[in-house]
Amino acid sequence: MKNKSKDTAQKRQEDLYERIRKVTSFKERLEEERQTVLATGCIAPSGCCIARYLAKGRKGYYWYYKLQASEPVFPKKSDGKPSKYKHLGKAGSQEYLDALEQINRRTKVEALDRSLETIKQGLQDLLEETSKYKK
Repeated sequence: MKNKSKDTAQKRQEDLYERIRKVTSFKERLEEERQTVLATGCIAPSGCCIARYLAKGRKGYYWYYKLQASEPVFPKKSDGKPSKYKHLGKAGSQEYLDALEQINRRTKVEALDRSLETIKQGLQDLLEETSKYKK
């Protein structure tokens, strides 16, 4: 009877170490993915979004776009002081497309950061579980 109990405990321990290995591997993959996203270019500051606004021109009204932050982070062209807004121009302009890419990267990094935090908590729980077997 004792032998069967020992086998069950050993299987549980092996299962625990296999789960730790899988979670660690997944964490490494997400960290690599995060580094890849960071290496691809600039990232929009957290809380930024693209806002559309209507402007009146000589021949009518036009839609323009601006990158908008919750705090002043963009240097003004005139005096260099920070502003909450960065003019992007019309849809399809290079500034507009760059801003979309930067926001997309920011979204990916924030999602990866949330996942990594969850994984760290899970690993901590798994490591605590190993203390059962370190008697």
